[in-house]
Amino acid sequence: MKKIKDRILRIFDFYEIEEADIDFEEVKQNEKIYLNILLPEDQAKHFIGSRGETLEALELLTRLAHLDELSEGEKLIIDINGYRKEKEEKLRERAIRAAQGVIETGREYIFADLNSYERYLVHSAIGENQELSQVETVSEDDAYGRVLIIKLKV
Repeated sequence: MKKIKDRILRIFDFYEIEEADIDFEEVKQNEKIYLNILLPEDQAKHFIGSRGETLEALELLTRLAHLDELSEGEKLIIDINGYRKEKEEKLRERAIRAAQGVIETGREYIFADLNSYERYLVHSAIGENQELSQVETVSEDDAYGRVLIIKLKV
């Protein structure tokens, strides 16, 4: 993990962010290594990007550059100032509210703007919640790409 952190520090050094202003929080759970990089707020937004695209690119490049340092099956997840974790929690809450709405109204709810990982989060949030056993989630293709549908079980 030291090599990964050193590479990240070199990237931030290129953007003239002092090493003293950077901190790392590392948590390893099962096959996932969660590395949260703490940056000054005014700098963090540049490395998160619009809707997290820059953060995803940083994670992908770091992962590809250090494949030999990760064990087989091990996954590196990079976050900046907890942005990704907060976004995931909001998505889980949105999914639960949507499922509760489906139970109340009987009408399906469609998530059309999710990537594969976000669809996985919605599937898990609803599947793990015993109070939502009346609904199911299904991923389907439509004219605009992949969508996730929350609907009542038949």
